[in-house]
Amino acid sequence: MDFSLLEHVPDAIVIADGTGRVVYANGTASELFGWSREELRGRSVEDLLPARYRAAHVGQRRHYHDEPRTRPMGAGKELAGLRRDGSEFVAEIALASIEVDGQRLAIAAVRDVTERKRTEEKALLYRQAQEEVRARDEFISIAAHELRTPVAALHVQLQLLQRFAARAEGGVPPPLATRFQALESQARRLGQVVEDLLDLSRVRLGRLELRPEELDLAELARGAAVPFQADPELVRGSTVTVVAPHPVVGLFDRLRLEQVLANLLGNAVKFGEGRPIEVRVAHQDGRAVLSVVDHGTGVRPEDRQRIFGRFERAAPAQHFGGLGLGLYVAHQIVEAHRGAITVDDTPGGGATFTVNLPCER
Repeated sequence: MDFSLLEHVPDAIVIADGTGRVVYANGTASELFGWSREELRGRSVEDLLPARYRAAHVGQRRHYHDEPRTRPMGAGKELAGLRRDGSEFVAEIALASIEVDGQRLAIAAVRDVTERKRTEEKALLYRQAQEEVRARDEFISIAAHELRTPVAALHVQLQLLQRFAARAEGGVPPPLATRFQALESQARRLGQVVEDLLDLSRVRLGRLELRPEELDLAELARGAAVPFQADPELVRGSTVTVVAPHPVVGLFDRLRLEQVLANLLGNAVKFGEGRPIEVRVAHQDGRAVLSVVDHGTGVRPEDRQRIFGRFERAAPAQHFGGLGLGLYVAHQIVEAHRGAITVDDTPGGGATFTVNLPCER
């Protein structure tokens, strides 16, 4: 029996007779199983299978010999081959039957698919992880929307209580005024957490939409700074100055860039240690450049990329509150405008966050 043509087949080829004895194995089979061709010849095919498969394989082999047909072996099941050194590999096996000199033989084409199976398993795990992440983001979105209404109602009720208390004879007692301020601060903080979660879910689910309009970024910066300039408690002793001597006009989403500025100013206040903060707006080489400069603790070089990630922060959570989403959301908004945001040292100490945007009209 001449099977020399099978030497050119890329798969391992093992041919066995009706008793399950190997009558031929090509060079690829020798390499795959670790036996020489002489050692394979005459050996039982069960020797090439892990022990757990052998008993069942004897019956399957006999049944196939009685009713031969071309088919994949073990369809729907994971098969394994056994090397001479005792190691196993995930196998894909196709069977065919031939008759040579009146003798019925079974041909098995064996392929080691261990790496392919690993890749498939990793791909499956990745898809499952993606689905789990999407389900989580959907939950965050729904939860944030559900929280938004009661938080807004809480804020309104608190304002009404303050007004009623102010109308009382003698006005609001100092202890009560202090409590009102504390409640107002906590309600504002809770509202910001809800908005951050909403923005996170929009970004993750691809729902962050821009509504660009022609506007002056210098005017926008002055407006965004007003709440920080008007509320001493909000700036924690810092002063906020806007340096924007000339209009910088382009197509921008007003609400989203106000959000970016609010996040950057809030960050500057948080880490500015009560020192002055400047907002600078300029037009450079056809682009709008907006900078928020503080003179506080600064950002270490090794943290300057990381802090724009989700839930990342440059300082321990126990020292500064928040979810670590402000800079992440700002980064996503700026990128949606096809811009860039970076952070560098402020001369003399502190951090300078710079937003660079195309000025399209």
